[in-house]
Amino acid sequence: MSRYNEKRIPYKIQDKLMLQFCDLLSKLKNKNEIKNFLKDLLNRQERMMIIRRLLIAEMLKDNKSYVEIRKALKCGTATIARVQRWLNFGRGGYEKVIKIKKKK
Repeated sequence: MSRYNEKRIPYKIQDKLMLQFCDLLSKLKNKNEIKNFLKDLLNRQERMMIIRRLLIAEMLKDNKSYVEIRKALKCGTATIARVQRWLNFGRGGYEKVIKIKKKK
């Protein structure tokens, strides 16, 4: 995958494109359509990176240590720290997804 330079597209346009992308996702009818779209959009490694971030967030919310998370998920402390930062200072997306997952 080529590197993306966020400075080439103004933030306002990036935000508009993100909203359009989210609108498209919300129009998919079921889990199978979402799965097929994500498999077409992302390669296996990209999909697993996203899934692993969600698992890291869940483990952090369960008060697991960085060492425990590193051993369980084979990831670096920088990745864990990044997810921790998003949990603490993000927009609440991880929190929302974790709550939804725990309800099931």
